[in-house]
Amino acid sequence: MDNKTKEITLISIPRDLYYKGRKINSVYSFFGINEFKRQLSNITGLQIDKYILIDMYAFIDVINYIGGVDVTLDKPLIDPSYKTFDNGKWGTLYYEAGTYHLNGKQALRLARSRHYSSDFARAERQQKILKSLKMKAKKLGFGDVNTIMNIINVILKKTETDISLEEALEYYFRYQNFKIDSGNVLSSGNVLESTYTGLMNGNIPVCGEDKEGCKINKGAYILLPKDDNWDIIKWFIMEIIEKKQ
Repeated sequence: MDNKTKEITLISIPRDLYYKGRKINSVYSFFGINEFKRQLSNITGLQIDKYILIDMYAFIDVINYIGGVDVTLDKPLIDPSYKTFDNGKWGTLYYEAGTYHLNGKQALRLARSRHYSSDFARAERQQKILKSLKMKAKKLGFGDVNTIMNIINVILKKTETDISLEEALEYYFRYQNFKIDSGNVLSSGNVLESTYTGLMNGNIPVCGEDKEGCKINKGAYILLPKDDNWDIIKWFIMEIIEKKQ
């Protein structure tokens, strides 16, 4: 958040980024939020001041509480592997390009689907949802401190965060007119490249005691910085931030 340019910059880090022997999305569950913040800071070169964690069910509740969000898809979202259940009928995820008013469950689908697009495209959709949430919250609370306090209270109760009610209220009024710069995603299209842990550590045979039916554990799909240069991520992020100043 830049007080000089009055701009909020969103930057997404993919779940498959492989750092210090594990994917970044596993750090919080194994070591807790402080270690997660420390590793994110080491990767990005940025100081992590505050955090908010939200699970899927709270995500649905928060969006429903403010009456849904409006999201524009530049491309169709088609995911035959994502099963849906609406109005008593089973289906699969399908959205043409266009603008949609989404409730919590529908927004979660856009935020989760990645098998027939990519984790990078999913990150961009997540940022669109965050941007829409900000705009909706601004309209709901404009000129009404009690309304926005109630909204913040509900959200804080449904999330894990080190932001207090007073701080959240202060942030709301300080940043509500800031412009959001979205679409910044670390990906294989800029500073990352994909590989497999099996290629790094060697293929590992998985066999029974009789050595029959052996399968090769080829490892997992991961992302690393190009040329294994972790500084390139810091340079890329600083370029995003400094070009606005």
